[in-house]
Amino acid sequence: MKKLAKVILPILIIALMAAGAAYLRTTRPQPVPNPVAEKVWPVSVHEARMTDEQPVITEFGTVVAGSVVELRPLVDGRIIRLGKNFVEGATVRRGETLVVIDPFEYEIEVADKEAAVAAAQAQLKETQSELHAQRQMLEISLSQVELRRIDLERKRKLRVGNTVSHKARDDALIAYNDSKQAAETHKQMSERLGARMEQMNASLARSRTALKQARRHLAETRLVAPEDGYLDNAVAAVGQRVGSNDRLARLIVAQRLEVFFQLSRRDFGRLAGSTDPQTRQFLVGQPVSVTWRIGQQNFQYDAMIERLGAEIDASSGGIGIYARLIEPGLHGPLRPGAFIEVSVPDNLYRNVFRLPETALHDDSMVYIISEDRLVSQQVDVLRRVEGDVLVRAQIQPGTSIVVTQFPEIGPGLKVRIR
Repeated sequence: MKKLAKVILPILIIALMAAGAAYLRTTRPQPVPNPVAEKVWPVSVHEARMTDEQPVITEFGTVVAGSVVELRPLVDGRIIRLGKNFVEGATVRRGETLVVIDPFEYEIEVADKEAAVAAAQAQLKETQSELHAQRQMLEISLSQVELRRIDLERKRKLRVGNTVSHKARDDALIAYNDSKQAAETHKQMSERLGARMEQMNASLARSRTALKQARRHLAETRLVAPEDGYLDNAVAAVGQRVGSNDRLARLIVAQRLEVFFQLSRRDFGRLAGSTDPQTRQFLVGQPVSVTWRIGQQNFQYDAMIERLGAEIDASSGGIGIYARLIEPGLHGPLRPGAFIEVSVPDNLYRNVFRLPETALHDDSMVYIISEDRLVSQQVDVLRRVEGDVLVRAQIQPGTSIVVTQFPEIGPGLKVRIR
């Protein structure tokens, strides 16, 4: 009996529990579902405005010397004086005396060449006088020949009529031949003197050339600055004997200071693609702005691109650019080696929209708001500029463009402008 009770009691408990669960299931309250509310996304917008934009390409470079003159003495000799500005780093003006070499030997050479010219001129004058006299004698002799010829013809005619003797006719013939011989002698002497004059003229020309060269050597005992600039490696001293192969200093020409920088492959390609090679050379003549920053001070300079580098950098694909500084100022602080910032005007983009870069999705799409909902709009990205993008698109000016990004963004979402 006890064993039967142990079996029936658990079955009874389980049955009661099942009945209770069924009762609770049938008597529980039924839930009423609430309607789902559409989520509204708060977004920031940018008002579309069509403008013309010309961005600026910013690169960094260095100042280089576009022209450096090696200052060497033009004549040999001993230095007797140095210019007051012949020191390292000095600023010199064009025509300023830098070094003076002892002119004594060159003054003697000039005096000797002047004496040679004077002697040649005197000899030429004497020969000219002789030639003039000989030509006068030749004219007289020719007139005598003509007179003797006339007299000889007359006596020949008279001899036909036996009016004069044979001796008179022969004497007239002898006189005629003598006058012809005298005229020929004067003619030869005139030609000889003329040839001598040509030789003397050549000699005088050589003497004058030698004098000119001697005077130039004398003038070159003063070494002067050929251009305005800055002296570098000035090594001369008074008493030092120098030759034409000795370098005394280097002159950095102030008006030929240049800046060297490099355009990236992308910027270089974009600017090259906008240039018509039939109208002008690529980039040459383009104005640029140069900024030299020293601590809290900024120095601004204008420059103009003069030429491109000879080779393209194989690692970066860019190319070196040389721009000449316009009026850098002789007494300004700028020197070769300075690290500078260069601003190059980019292409001019007309009728474009400048948008924050956060407005761009998938590099080709933006979202505009129409009746509080997002609408996708395709755009053509032209250029990225300082966190913004320049695009062209079929968008009406004044349209609100979404600049907020979130993962769920997509066409048709309901939004509100915050």
